[in-house]
Amino acid sequence: MDLTLLIAAFGGGLFAAAIGGVPSFIFTGLTVVAAILAGDFGAPAIGIVSFGSWFSPCIAFAGAVAAAGYAKKIGKLEVGGDIITPLAGLKDASVLLVGGIFGIIGYLLNFTIGTLIGANVFGSAAWTDTVALSVVISAILVRLLFTNSGLTGKTPAGVTRHYLPQGSDMIFTLVIGAGFGILVGGIVAAFGNMALAGSEEAAYIFSQMGGFAFGIAAFGLIFACMGLPFYGCHHIVLPAASTAIVVFSGTLSPLAAIIAAAITGVLGALIGEFAGLTFNSYADSHIDPPACTIWVLQLINFSVLPLILPSIM
Repeated sequence: MDLTLLIAAFGGGLFAAAIGGVPSFIFTGLTVVAAILAGDFGAPAIGIVSFGSWFSPCIAFAGAVAAAGYAKKIGKLEVGGDIITPLAGLKDASVLLVGGIFGIIGYLLNFTIGTLIGANVFGSAAWTDTVALSVVISAILVRLLFTNSGLTGKTPAGVTRHYLPQGSDMIFTLVIGAGFGILVGGIVAAFGNMALAGSEEAAYIFSQMGGFAFGIAAFGLIFACMGLPFYGCHHIVLPAASTAIVVFSGTLSPLAAIIAAAITGVLGALIGEFAGLTFNSYADSHIDPPACTIWVLQLINFSVLPLILPSIM
């Protein structure tokens, strides 16, 4: 554990609470893309800035989620699941302090899930997306500590609650999941082909395509903050790109990579909708559907798919 980064995580959670959860996440995406494009020069920034104490979602975004839930509890915020509004505007130091405390909690969760449990139980710190799983656990703590709505919210009497999209919404979900999966699968395969032809630069981008796709999708949420109906899709493109990388590396087949990414894209879209309708309907805080989706699918990509792929081929 890096004590310096642990201390800095308090500031990361507080900073994100001040500027808003989604704005801080946008900076996560921006810094990831910039660092990847910078190559060796940008590599340290990924671990310290993008997924470190400044903008790591388990520290920054999770801290802002906690601050919003607390602000609702004390009557300073109308909607406890508000992850866009910069909470500095509330002029309440306690709200920001809660963000800082949950920044530290997020750092400790990620360290525990990855370095301690992952390395000692699963044999790898990267057994799943530990940042995403830490975001989910932190949000569950917020739900239980600061709200009375329960883990899955309180459905009003007489209301029929759905846990998956219905009718045309379901068709839309399937189409967008498959389409986005095909996109990133094709991009991964294209870089993979260039790498096979001898391009070291393409090999580097190929290896980083999960983070690159995530960064683009995360930065795109700036349009949502502008009030535009931007479709948040990092829970689709990140796992789909990861699937494509694993499958292409194991098969050298662009078609196999694209098909596999499309399947993961559909699963990502469906799980994301299920998590959103399950945890954020009739509730007073935010449990992040993309984070729920990412840790589940990355568990498959990192720990299951590499084991079963050789037996399938």
